[in-house]
Amino acid sequence: MALVQLYTRYNRVWIPDEEHVWKSAEILKDFHDGDDRLQLLLEDGTEYTVDSSPTKLPPLRNPDILVGENDLTALSYLHEPAVLHNLKVRFLEFKIIYTYCGIILVALNPYKQLSIYGDAIIHAYSGQNMGDMDPHIFAVAEEAYKQMARNQRNQSIIISGESGAGKTVSARYAMRYFAVVSKSGSKTQVEDKVLASNPITEAIGNAKTTRNDNSSRFGKFTEISFDSRYRIIGANMRTYLLEKSRVVFQTYNERNYHIFYQMCACADLPQFKALQLMSAEEFHYTGMGGDIFIEGVDDRKSMEETQRTFSLLGLNEDFQSDVFKVLAAILHMGNVEIKSFGDDRSSISPSDTHLLTVCDLLGVRADKLVQWLCNRRLVLVAEKVVKPLHKDRAVNSRDALAKRIYAYLFDCIINRINRALKVPGKQHAFIGVLDIYGFETFDVNSFEQFCINYANEKLQQQFNLHVFKLEQEEYMKEDIPWTLIDFYDNQPAIDLIEAKMGILDLLNEECLFPQGTDQSWLQKLYNYLGSKPLFERPKLSNETFVIQHFADKVEYHCKGFLEKNRDALYEELVEVMRDSQFPFLAKFFQEEEQKAPNIRGIKVKAARPGVKPANKQLRTSVGDKFCSSLSLLMATLNATTPHYVRCIKPNDEKLPFEYDSRRVVQQLRACGVLETIRISAQSYPSRWTYSEFYNRYNVLMTNQEAGFNDKMQTCKNVLQRLIQDANQYKFGRTKIFLRAGQVAFLEKLRLDQLRTACITIQKHVRGWSQRKKYLRMRNAAITLQQYIRGKKTIRKAVSAANLKQAWAAVLIQRYWRGFRIWKVYETKMTTLQSEIDRVIIEKQNMEKTFEASSKEQKEKYDQAKLNLLEEKEIQKRLGKNAEHNLDIQRQDHEKELRSLKEEIRRLKEERVGLQMKLDEDDRVETDLHDQVTQLTKHVKVIPELRRDLSNLQNQKNTVDRKMKQQSEEARASLKEISKLLAGSIVEEDVLLRLTANTSEKTYEAEDLLAAFDCLEKATRTLESHRKEQKAIYETQVEGFKMKVDYLQNENNSLQNLFTEKSSIAENIRQEVCRLSSENSVIPELKGHILELQRQNTDYEALIEKQNKDLAENAEEIKSILQKKIEEESSKRRHFEEQAGVLEEDKKDLQGKIKDLQEDSDHLSRQLQMERDAKIRLRLEITQLSSDNIEFEEQLDKKDRLIKSLENQMISLKTAHEDDKKTSWSASPKGYLGMLEYKREDQSKLIQNLILDLKPNGVAVNMIPVLPAYILFMCVRHADYMNDEEKLMSLMNAIISNVKRFTMTHQNDLVSLSFWLCNMYQLLNCLKQYSGDEEFSKQSTPRQVKNCLQNFDLSDHRQVVSDLAICIYHQFITTMENALATAIVPAMLEHESLQGIFNTKPTGFRKHSSKNNDDTDMCTVSFIIERLSRFHTIMSHHSMDANLIKQVVKQLLFYIGATTVNHLLLSKNMCSCSRGMQIRCNISYLEEWLQEKELLSSIDTLKPLTQAAWLLQVSKTTDDDAKAIVEKCAELNTVQIVKILNSYTPIDGYEKRVASSFVRKVQSLRQDHDGSAQLMMDVRYRFPVTFPFYLSPQALELLKVPNSLHLEFLNMI
Repeated sequence: MALVQLYTRYNRVWIPDEEHVWKSAEILKDFHDGDDRLQLLLEDGTEYTVDSSPTKLPPLRNPDILVGENDLTALSYLHEPAVLHNLKVRFLEFKIIYTYCGIILVALNPYKQLSIYGDAIIHAYSGQNMGDMDPHIFAVAEEAYKQMARNQRNQSIIISGESGAGKTVSARYAMRYFAVVSKSGSKTQVEDKVLASNPITEAIGNAKTTRNDNSSRFGKFTEISFDSRYRIIGANMRTYLLEKSRVVFQTYNERNYHIFYQMCACADLPQFKALQLMSAEEFHYTGMGGDIFIEGVDDRKSMEETQRTFSLLGLNEDFQSDVFKVLAAILHMGNVEIKSFGDDRSSISPSDTHLLTVCDLLGVRADKLVQWLCNRRLVLVAEKVVKPLHKDRAVNSRDALAKRIYAYLFDCIINRINRALKVPGKQHAFIGVLDIYGFETFDVNSFEQFCINYANEKLQQQFNLHVFKLEQEEYMKEDIPWTLIDFYDNQPAIDLIEAKMGILDLLNEECLFPQGTDQSWLQKLYNYLGSKPLFERPKLSNETFVIQHFADKVEYHCKGFLEKNRDALYEELVEVMRDSQFPFLAKFFQEEEQKAPNIRGIKVKAARPGVKPANKQLRTSVGDKFCSSLSLLMATLNATTPHYVRCIKPNDEKLPFEYDSRRVVQQLRACGVLETIRISAQSYPSRWTYSEFYNRYNVLMTNQEAGFNDKMQTCKNVLQRLIQDANQYKFGRTKIFLRAGQVAFLEKLRLDQLRTACITIQKHVRGWSQRKKYLRMRNAAITLQQYIRGKKTIRKAVSAANLKQAWAAVLIQRYWRGFRIWKVYETKMTTLQSEIDRVIIEKQNMEKTFEASSKEQKEKYDQAKLNLLEEKEIQKRLGKNAEHNLDIQRQDHEKELRSLKEEIRRLKEERVGLQMKLDEDDRVETDLHDQVTQLTKHVKVIPELRRDLSNLQNQKNTVDRKMKQQSEEARASLKEISKLLAGSIVEEDVLLRLTANTSEKTYEAEDLLAAFDCLEKATRTLESHRKEQKAIYETQVEGFKMKVDYLQNENNSLQNLFTEKSSIAENIRQEVCRLSSENSVIPELKGHILELQRQNTDYEALIEKQNKDLAENAEEIKSILQKKIEEESSKRRHFEEQAGVLEEDKKDLQGKIKDLQEDSDHLSRQLQMERDAKIRLRLEITQLSSDNIEFEEQLDKKDRLIKSLENQMISLKTAHEDDKKTSWSASPKGYLGMLEYKREDQSKLIQNLILDLKPNGVAVNMIPVLPAYILFMCVRHADYMNDEEKLMSLMNAIISNVKRFTMTHQNDLVSLSFWLCNMYQLLNCLKQYSGDEEFSKQSTPRQVKNCLQNFDLSDHRQVVSDLAICIYHQFITTMENALATAIVPAMLEHESLQGIFNTKPTGFRKHSSKNNDDTDMCTVSFIIERLSRFHTIMSHHSMDANLIKQVVKQLLFYIGATTVNHLLLSKNMCSCSRGMQIRCNISYLEEWLQEKELLSSIDTLKPLTQAAWLLQVSKTTDDDAKAIVEKCAELNTVQIVKILNSYTPIDGYEKRVASSFVRKVQSLRQDHDGSAQLMMDVRYRFPVTFPFYLSPQALELLKVPNSLHLEFLNMI
């Protein structure tokens, strides 16, 4: 659509205005091609006509829905009035000072402290994309920080603006942001040092001006260095063009640099006494501006802050003292009085107190200083001449010296700051913050303004190229043809200044001539540059020249240009300073070899060749220095990715939130914002993703278009249908590019479509309402007509004759009706009598039938009673048999226990005997060796050797007999054990009797039910007894298996023993053979040896036979046990069959009960007569039940006896094992609930139970808090043994290693939850068993007995509690980190309610920094899924319900606070539809809380709930304001006002909140006590409590699994 077609009636335009620059007007008549006039209606009601052609139409005004946007590029019409109006609305109505303009952040100075710079705001912006939240300096800093880390490229933030616009504050906040988000954690505190440099640089480089109370009088580029982990490791500062002239001159109502006034305010302090300072009014250099104070600034406190930051940067008191000496000397130097002496001479009194003070402070000779302040030395060809100076020249010389000293001091302090900020470490990347003066134009512009504007020309050129480059990259990325855009190139202005024969070149040339003057230089400018288009010569002045800068024309006065460019100081004064006895000052003036500046190796090619000095005394000019440093700065910026901040001064009076449109538009033109707008407007400024376009304009789609699945193609079809001119839009790969005005046209079509739909809905609703009203009125009219017509008919019919006839008719009717009724009565009476006779006969017949039935039922009852009594007798007999069998079985078990004990005792004795025999055999073998040795020496003792051999043979025979006897006894023991095992089986008749006990029946319905219950109970008892018997059999089988293994081990040991004896015998045989070969006198010995060999062989065969026998016996026992198991299985099947029979009996009983219930209705009278019999029957049933209970108690007693025997068997087995296994299945009554360990095993205990423990395995296989119980049982043993050292060592090891484990696994939720539960349980154990009455009130006697006896661990309880709190906070932090990235997308951005419009046109930032694909967005289901996972982990570890509630409460607070904070900082989110979405998401959380029974924690979401309600509620009337104040109690006034001011309509039907309504709410909330902070503290933690609960766990019954590898622990 052509732009001309948008000039229709009711649309609005902007027309120029002298006061407000632009004002709005409404079009009264459509404008068509060919019209030359546009009729308008102004806001004051007057009509206005504009003479316009289609090419000169006034700019259109944006729809109200687009006004107040975060990004100016989101506006449909991009031009100067739209930008100016948008900034005005945001600044005055919304109180928002930041606005995006493409890549620029526009910042308006509010001249008021705002609560939008706290740490909470920093953390809110950290990690966020730039377009997701409201514009802010923190958003720019975050974008720079993120791009540095992501793109591995250095970044720079260029902050510019007029004096007083807020550049310094913006730079300070940017650096503060980097210091907070990139904490290094090092001991150097480099972040604090970087921030501390600001107060010092502001003190020595800032001053009060007419425009700003804290104006930076120098440019500053701060490089903040980062390491490879992007933490601050240092900083470096470069300064540009310090305004030295301010040291010696200030205009009215201005001040010198702050440091001078701070020193004068502290003149009475001891450290400043020696400086002889006075009030600032008494010093010439500080009093010439008039007012020496700044409102709201305390110079004395500022001095304390300056000194503190000096110390923080490591600048010691000596350095500070030297600095203050130099500064005081400068102040006194200004008060040195120079008098005229003659016509061309000047003089200074030698007794001048200020002169003496200067010389004393600077360490120079007074006579030399006086001489060369009033004279200068001229070097001629043959001689040197001293020339006196005029007073004015002498004053200039004094001021030049003061300026030079201050400049040197400034550079020295900056260098020392840089050294303090330099930290060892390699720089990986840096972010530069450039705080530089903006474009300036005053009534009188001099050399300083010329340099400032020259720097801004260079920066503007770099900015234009960067914007052009970004636009080109965007088009190429989207595959859109790139067309050259015409933009302002200020290279001619730069060439005018810095090229050869340019302004700077001519200025330096003129400075080379001793007789050069400002006027002669100006004349050269006229001659050489007069023809340049950007250079003008004023017609009415011969002392000025004009340059056309990119922002505006500036007229410069040439006076002072040469002097300021030379910055000359007489060499004689330099020599005096160089000879100073004050080393700090003398170093300033030391002769240094000229070095070309080289920063980071960047080679810069100058725009023109430099001018070489003619001799040593000619120094580089100020212009050359500034040009070189500026070139280096531009090279640095070009090597980085720039980010732009343009600070705007809204008014010159420094009034808070006052907006002067003329001043603002002047700065907008000067800072490049409007140039950015112009470049964007020339191409396609409006850019939408396809999904955004589809969601916004789906109401414009036809049914056919809306049915397509391809959103991209649908958007193309819609746009091609709605906008015929294809040049007005372009389709990119991911975005749609629209020219200026097309979004407004689409919004108009959309609004028209919605308006048409609304009209249709209203039409039908109003028609339905009117028809309903019409039908109601029609029915009422018909009813009235009916009554009125009836009345009229009655009146016509009423007369005397009619009344008489009517009365007669009534009488006739009465008598006729009476006659008819009498006839009917007679007929009815006859029929009724016959019916009564028939009923009497039937009654008699029924009575006879009832009597016969009663007799029959009585007989049945008697028979049932007899059967019940017989069954009762049978049950009694079975009970006696069961008791008898139980006694027999108990006796058998006792005999078995005694026999087992005796067998074990005998086995012990035999084992001891065998061991003694083995020892004796060892001794015998030793003696045999000795004898063999003696045999080699003494052959004569052979008879004795024979006797010894015979003795050895006898001993061997004895051992053989004992081994055979032991083998026979082992076989007998096995047989006896098998018999005992066979005898422990429960008799079948007992089980049958258990079945019979529950089969008793009664004739009463209730009694039969009770009997049936007893029968079921008996069945359950039988089943449990069967299972217990099976367990007993299995246990006994295991016991016998263990006994067989034990005997096999014993046999193996004996076999090994005999094998060793065989080897010994073999050695003896070899020795004897050797002796036989040497001595032939012992042939008998060989025979004996052969006999021994034969006997050994026989013995080995015997052992092998015994092994075979033992194996056969083991197989036999196994087969017997298998048979027993099979018999048990058959019995189990038999029991199951019996259970089936009982089930059938149960069904029969139920049928009988049903029959009896039917019979009882007919026999109620007969049953009443036999009530006594039933009472006796109930007593018998009660007795039977009590017998059953006694029987069950006997069974339980038997079970306990069996378990006790089983435990004793296991204990006896473990007592004889060489390698103990500490896996206890149950603890006997004698256990004390303590675990013993050796001190050297403490490290293994900690390693296995804490450091190497896998929480998942422990939690699945056993109770999760088992480690806490085990550790406490070890603590109890140390207390029981009264071993303080061991106890303290264990407690310290537990605490330190748990802390170490949780710190190592600080991101592992499972580990943190596990140890939080265990520390909580350990804390409860320390309380429960402490012996304190408050903790042991409900403990069992056994638990009271187990209390600690010797030590008070209350101090350790506190330490454990603190450790649990630390784990809790880390647990919360880890869960919060898991939720952090999903909260805002799920709670705010996700559209849970479909069909509600939440999107509107967005700007460059939104499109460039966020992917809007809906499929990647988190939903509230994701949040609930995470919460469910957290809840499952906590429940899995048996966390206390109260503690779970505290965790969930904290997490909900974090979710609510994060969402509220993002809502407060996202103006685009503050809409009615967004409030509905938030409330829907909260309802999902409420459902989850209700499901988990945690609904009480929902209170922490009240701030979010109230914020959502505030977005949806009406905001117009006073009642609405009262309702808001009443309902939004959890939100403070600042938050409510912020939401109201940020409320943004999504559609044209919504209204913005009026300022008067906001003020009304503020007035109603005046008495409300609450925080004034804008942001909620997401890091706030509710106090955690660990309530004491009594543990029912008995320590003596705990199990220690083998999987923990704690075999070294012993139960006590």
